[in-house]
Amino acid sequence: MNKSNNLISSRQTVFLILTSILATVDVFLPAEVARYAGRDAWMSAILATFIGYFIYRVIVALCLLFPDYSLAGFNRLLLGKYLGGVLTVFYIIAMLTVSTGVTVQFAVIMGTAFKPESSPYIWHLMVLIPALYVTSLGIHVPARMNELLLPFGLIVLLGVMVLNIPEMDFKEYLPMFYHGYLPPVKGALVIGAKLAYSVMILALIPFIEKKKKLPRQGLPAFICVGLALLAGTTAIALMGPKLTAMTLFPALEMVRHIDIGFLTRLDVIMMAVWHTGFFIFLCVSIYFAASLTRELFNLRGYKLILWIYGLVIFIGANIYITSVPLIRFLLVIPLAVLLYTVGLVIPLFLYLIARFRGYSKKKAT
Repeated sequence: MNKSNNLISSRQTVFLILTSILATVDVFLPAEVARYAGRDAWMSAILATFIGYFIYRVIVALCLLFPDYSLAGFNRLLLGKYLGGVLTVFYIIAMLTVSTGVTVQFAVIMGTAFKPESSPYIWHLMVLIPALYVTSLGIHVPARMNELLLPFGLIVLLGVMVLNIPEMDFKEYLPMFYHGYLPPVKGALVIGAKLAYSVMILALIPFIEKKKKLPRQGLPAFICVGLALLAGTTAIALMGPKLTAMTLFPALEMVRHIDIGFLTRLDVIMMAVWHTGFFIFLCVSIYFAASLTRELFNLRGYKLILWIYGLVIFIGANIYITSVPLIRFLLVIPLAVLLYTVGLVIPLFLYLIARFRGYSKKKAT
């Protein structure tokens, strides 16, 4: 595909990152944060927003030093052909691992909360095949779709919170710092890892128009993320910190709690929002892996790689252990370590190397 036909705007890029974050942070994480921070989960949400924005700025700063290169390209410039190639392969494997986990997560949600008798194969295919087809048309296609889908998801999130306000008891947030300052920090570190999906910009940067707008457009996006995280923590005001920590899907329980006249049993709306979010996430993450593979091995196209990776994810998802407690564990500490590594530690290391070697925005331009 001609690169000029596959360009996306900086706003579309930020929207893709925003959807990728919200799609994965809204399911198990409210319960996990309540488990760590208890009634102080709202503080964890605020701290995590600063962590996520810092990660975003590090990644954008690195990418703007090499605006015409993806990760596979500037890895070679900074680390050499072989070491840079190894690091690129590591990122590809990491993103395929995350994509497999997200596919499993989607099947567990749908199979547990909506259709317990259904086979996980169905849910894997239901989210993978559309994502693979749409992404094979170019990253600009899911980017344009997401421009329409993201506002709908945000409106649903806001509506769920507002409709539950009459039943909320905000005294559940008191007393603050009941167990000290450490629990909110732990909760923030757990959430902040999920905000590291800004790492996807490392593969998208060559296809972004007006890249210099990315730093400015990231701030309102992460303010939006922060507000969405705060909205998620209102489950504590509705159910209390202990019950929230024990609930599998707090957001779904908030939806099911709505019973106002004709507004009741709105589960299907939450199902649609989750399906859409996971769909967009897989579009971006699989494109990330396929695009870097194409550039790493200097291939002509990425569509065949895309479908091969889709098959790898499908096979991995179906041999994955689908125990809900185990998945909840893997989505907290192990995933947090991986995301902080690929989203913050390595990009910051590469940025420091680049500046030490004299690269700057002016020189890159």
